[in-house]
Amino acid sequence: MKPGLKMGLGIAAVIVVAAGGTTWFVCRCGTKPAPRAFLQRPAEYVIEIKEVEDLVEVAGPSVKKTFMKGLKERNWDLAASGLADDFQGRFPAPADGTAVPDDGLTLREYKGSGPATLDKPGFLSVLKSHLEGLSVVERTTWRMFEFLLATDRKSVFASVHFQVAGRKPDGGRADLAGTVEAVLVSDDLKTWKIRDLGWVEGWRAESSFEAFADITDLAGFHLNESEERRKVMQGMLNDRMDSTRGCLTVADFDRDGFPDVLASVAHNESIFFMNDGKGGFVQAPPPVTSPNESGYFWLYADLDGDGVEELVSSQVLSYEGGKAHGAVYRRSAGGWQLVPDALVWDVPPTERDHSVQWIVPEDVDRDGRLDLFFCVYGDRNSKGPRHNFIAAYDGSRNFLFMNKGALKFSEEAAARGLTSTQYTYVAQWFDFDGDGDVDLWEGNDYGPNPLWLNDGAGHFAQAKDSILSADSNYTMGVTVADWDNTGAWSMYISNMYSHAGNRIVPLVKGLNPEIRKVALVLAQGNQFYERDPKTNAWRETSVARGVNWGDWAWSSLFWDPDNDGDRDLFVANGFTSHANKDALDY
Repeated sequence: MKPGLKMGLGIAAVIVVAAGGTTWFVCRCGTKPAPRAFLQRPAEYVIEIKEVEDLVEVAGPSVKKTFMKGLKERNWDLAASGLADDFQGRFPAPADGTAVPDDGLTLREYKGSGPATLDKPGFLSVLKSHLEGLSVVERTTWRMFEFLLATDRKSVFASVHFQVAGRKPDGGRADLAGTVEAVLVSDDLKTWKIRDLGWVEGWRAESSFEAFADITDLAGFHLNESEERRKVMQGMLNDRMDSTRGCLTVADFDRDGFPDVLASVAHNESIFFMNDGKGGFVQAPPPVTSPNESGYFWLYADLDGDGVEELVSSQVLSYEGGKAHGAVYRRSAGGWQLVPDALVWDVPPTERDHSVQWIVPEDVDRDGRLDLFFCVYGDRNSKGPRHNFIAAYDGSRNFLFMNKGALKFSEEAAARGLTSTQYTYVAQWFDFDGDGDVDLWEGNDYGPNPLWLNDGAGHFAQAKDSILSADSNYTMGVTVADWDNTGAWSMYISNMYSHAGNRIVPLVKGLNPEIRKVALVLAQGNQFYERDPKTNAWRETSVARGVNWGDWAWSSLFWDPDNDGDRDLFVANGFTSHANKDALDY
């Protein structure tokens, strides 16, 4: 008879039967092979950026259409098909981590995932436990911000922003989000599977109630947009001709005890939505008489100290005879009336089309009257052929209107030391140096954010070596608060997070260290500055606090939506979408 071979784990037994019926057993005994390395970062990796980024566009979708799609559909066979046969994982179960006290949410923070290594079935079982109780999975996220391609082109080490979130039958939500590290493998550079996945840090949030409901239609809160106008605007978005549209200003404009809304679409229309006190809004005549009077921003404040508020538009109404004319409106019988000479200032013939994004009021010189700082993003001369996307100074000058009383203002920015010509989106008045007067922090796109220190009389000098203005940014929002009621102030800045930037910058050869540092700051995203109440020194803690990743972030706000006495952080983000779903968004 032919010898037979029987294999077992770590043991090979050969059974030999001789002609005379005598049987011998030959045994080779061993031990279980040592487990392979887990989440091993390649010692050498490809630094050819185009090759790497082209592969990102293959590997990312490959994981999404198997593993991530399987999670969203709770199709566990599909999810499993995105994992390698020898998969290893380390991932927290719902009850792991540390509970974070909160009145309205069940929060658990996960830092690391413990020593236990899971096989494919065990890993999927943990993910199933996170999704138990959800009626639908609404969002899954797999976005790689580190991508190290091994030189043999067969594996990738990736750092990933990961999220699975959905809705519960009671209207509540559950959201698992954090950072994971993964090793992806492929035999053909087309189909990629996850061989290793380890949780790094993140959290799970769960509510047992519906926090917000969309009542736009019920409340009648709609602009008067025709289908033709929507097509025109979509065409502008497709051609990347539009980046900011307008604003919403909320105040009790008719003083009936209910907040109203003034909606503005720049260069088109402004509309009052008056609160009827019954959960709805009724449109009322706007303060403007022409589309050309509608700007990007409206300020509602009492400028003359008579106890009645005025409205200030960011729109420059006209340029005539070397003068620019702004727009201040006061209440009149049944509506609002333009105060024709409230804001008038000198402009040279070549300076036109100022794009004012924000107006920040403050009593700069402590004379008891509100002054106005206009954040000017640019003018007709901005973004020329030599425009610098990292440190641009070809934006426009900002305006500081000093209140002279009786709704008369004098533009004195340069005279008082404010000489920036950057792309200013926002600004913040605050006593940044703790000397008892208000200073000005200027938030700019395409460059650093200067801090202007007040001498106490409303004259300014730029702070030197301030951490608040140390780096170039793409700043579009700012909010200041004592968010945790400790007596220490913090400032949060909305910038842009770039997954591609975080992937690419470390691969660039021969980059000046200072330029590399600036590029990494630009890609980092939002910034969180905390002030030491004893020393008044500021430190940047966005990464440590886990609040730097906000994608393409715009406005931000410290507020208390759950009414628990401390302030949470809300960040508005996103951008325009192309009409063609297969085309790149802007």
